[in-house]
Order: sequence, then structure tokens, then C-alpha cells
Amino acid sequence: MRCSPLIASLALLAACTAQSAGNNQAAVAPGPALNALGNVTSGDEATGLARLRADWLEACIGGGRDAAPPGTPVDRHCACAIDRVMAGRSLGEMEAERASGAYRPRFSAEMRACIREIPS
Repeated sequence: MRCSPLIASLALLAACTAQSAGNNQAAVAPGPALNALGNVTSGDEATGLARLRADWLEACIGGGRDAAPPGTPVDRHCACAIDRVMAGRSLGEMEAERASGAYRPRFSAEMRACIREIPS
């Protein structure tokens, strides 16, 4: 499969940028990523979800561009996977999934699907 190195890189990025608060080690240097979730507290649900998405998207795109071949639509792949993972979930659910790491396998699966669906 033509995108398999990208899939592996983005899956690694997802795992590394989504460290739980108690885990300070990563395989690669952590980005601003989902660690920013720790700064999102209760308040306006829509604003919190928008902030979470923006922070996660920025980290995913930054790491993906470093790993992907030139011309890969990393921004579209990341937005697709993030939107699918976040669909129907509240801010509290996303915070809990981040803390437990439960979103990681789903994010990796969605990223693979988005890469297949969005041509390079």
C-alpha cells in the first residue's frame, strides 16, 4: 500500500502526542497536541470542543508533515480522523478518553480510513 509509511508515522504521532498526564515519556518529542486537553476545563461545551479540535489538529498536521511525503494532504487526513473520533462525544468524554488513552486505537483506525479515502 502506497501510504503505509504515512499511516505508521501518523499512528505513532497519535500515540506520542496523546500522553496521559502521568506519562512523561514518549517515543518522539511530544507536540502541543492533545496534552493541551489538560488545559480545557468545564465551561462552554462548544468552545471547549473547538479548542480541543484546533489543538489536536495543529499537532497532527505538524507531526504528519514531518513524516509524510511531499504533496500528501496531511491537513485533510488529520481533520477527517479527528472529526470522526470526536463525532457525538462531549468534552467530558473526550477528556476521559485522552486521560485513559482509549481514543488511540479509534484514531489510528480512522486515520487509516481517511488516508484511503482522501487521495494524495
